[in-house]
This record gives sequence, structure tokens and C-alpha cells, in this order.
Amino acid sequence: MRIEPKGVVPVTLHEPRDPGTAAKADAPAAASVVKLSSAATAVSRESTGMTGRLERIRALLDKGEYPVDLDQLASRIVDDEIVRGKQ
Repeated sequence: MRIEPKGVVPVTLHEPRDPGTAAKADAPAAASVVKLSSAATAVSRESTGMTGRLERIRALLDKGEYPVDLDQLASRIVDDEIVRGKQ
């Protein structure tokens, strides 16, 4: 899937800070503690599983042991082109 950019984002330049004051300004007032909800933990576990699966598929592809259905792949490419309006 390709997402076309909608516009141009202007670049803003900042003046360099004094190194002595930068450390004081960037120092947090207190340590932050982040706790994930059960839903966030579940998503994290799912993405880890997907990452492992993708790594196994990449390894099989590199060895030439992963069967690729070229007809199904071509069908999905054509379907994507139709959805994006490029025929």
C-alpha cells in the first residue's frame, strides 16, 4: 500500500542553545513511570509473534524453500491497482 503525500511541510530552523543551559532545561523534574494496560500488553505480544513469523518466512525465502503462488500474488497486485484507481 502506498500513501500519497497531501502537501508540503515547512521546515523551521531553531537557534542553537547554549550547551550549559541545555542540560538544565532538558533534565526531567522527576522520573516517569509508564505502565501498559492489558490491551497494550496483548498488542505487544501479538506484534512479537508476527515479527517472528516474518523472520521465519524471510529465512525460508532466502533458502528458496518458501512456496510462492505467483497467480495469487499477481491477483493481489491487480486488485491493489484497481482499488487505487490506476487501471
